[in-house]
Order: sequence, then C-alpha cells, then structure tokens
Amino acid sequence: MELEEIKIAWEQMSAEISKQKKLTDSLIIRMTRLNYRNKTRKIILPETIGSIGCLVMAFFILLHFDGLHAWYLQVCGILTIFTLLLLPLLSFKSIHIIHSIRIQDNSYKEALLEYAQRKKKFVFFQKWNFYLGALLLVVILPVTGQLLGGKDVFRLNWVWLWYACSFIFFYFLANWIFKKYVSTLNEAQTILQELED
Repeated sequence: MELEEIKIAWEQMSAEISKQKKLTDSLIIRMTRLNYRNKTRKIILPETIGSIGCLVMAFFILLHFDGLHAWYLQVCGILTIFTLLLLPLLSFKSIHIIHSIRIQDNSYKEALLEYAQRKKKFVFFQKWNFYLGALLLVVILPVTGQLLGGKDVFRLNWVWLWYACSFIFFYFLANWIFKKYVSTLNEAQTILQELED
C-alpha cells in the first residue's frame, strides 16, 4: 500500500513539474518576444517619422506643382514625388520584415534562421532607401528652390557647391543611421540567442 501511495505521489509531482516547465518556457518566450519588439521599436520610430515627413513633402509638392514652370523642373518634381512616395513604402516594408518575426511559433533555431533571413532583407531595403535618398537629394533641390525661393537653381553658379555639401552631409548621416540600425539589430539578435540558454 505504501508503495502504491508513493507511486501516485510521484506521478502527481511529475505532472506538476511538467506543468511548471511549460509555464516557465511560455513566460520566457513571451519575455523574449517583448524584449525583441522593444528593441526593434528603436528603428520603427525614426522610420515612421521620416515616412510621415516624406508624405507631407510629396503632398506639398503636388499641391504646388503648377509653380514648376520649366520642363526640367517638372521632371524633377515628378521624380521627387515618386521618390517621396516610394521611400515610405520601402521603409514600412523593412519595418514589417524585421518586426514581425514569430518567436512564439518557432523553435530557437527556426527563430534565428528566420531572423537572419529577415535581417538580410532589411539591409537590402535600407540600401535601396540610401540610393533613393541620393536620387531625392539630386531632384529635390531644384524643386524646393523654385517652390520656396522662386529661383531656378540651375541658373545659379553656386548650385554645384550646394550639391557637393549636401552629398557629403547625406553620406555621413546615412552611414551613421545605418550603423545605428545594424547595432540595434545585433542587440535584437542577442535577445533571440539568449533563448538557447
């Protein structure tokens, strides 16, 4: 009789331990998911602000498009509007790629593999944002010069100085932002790697 009671007690304890392990694993995954999302929000906020700024500028240029009298200014205006609409689209796509990893649905290895694939896609979209930003820099200067200052910047001698200074500033700013994003992504990856422990 004692042996039977010990056996029943042992089975009950095993069931409780198994139940606690499942609860602990679930809690760890939820905490990891929360920490990961908090880390990736450092990317979401500036991208969202930049996207809103692009949309506002595109709307402003579209409203005042009739102020672009020369054909080359109109071409620059169309390219500017197109670029300003495409940048937020790529930005939101890259945010979705990196922010929507299904940690709770995957095993540790699957989550890291999915993260590595999505990180490559995120970097790909950020590189496209860099190239489009450079194009935007070229075409927005004449448009803003005409719409805000009433001057055709192509008729001014100092326009190339503006372009040179703008490109230097743009290169260093874009490089700094990209390094910050990669640093944040590496911190997010570390959070995922802690699941192994």
